[in-house]
Amino acid sequence: MPVFKDHKVNINHLLGFIPEALIAHLSATTRVDHYTKVLHGKKMFYLLMYGILENDRLSQRTLEDSFNDPVFKVLFNLDEAETVCRSSISD
Repeated sequence: MPVFKDHKVNINHLLGFIPEALIAHLSATTRVDHYTKVLHGKKMFYLLMYGILENDRLSQRTLEDSFNDPVFKVLFNLDEAETVCRSSISD
């Protein structure tokens, strides 16, 4: 898979192509929220998109750091006090 180091993509621009209704529909039809307590489907989708664009390598640790980053919380209108740990990401 080629890496495009100089190609910068704005997360808001990219998410503009994906309707929020589609994300909600996928979350409902796949029942991804059935067992989760913290990271619901929409938040997890946003976290993965943000993590892919902001980190060279994805891991549970980098996703945890990304979720707890104030910039991520402002971008997606999340409560600043909300946190997540790696075990929640693996669930």
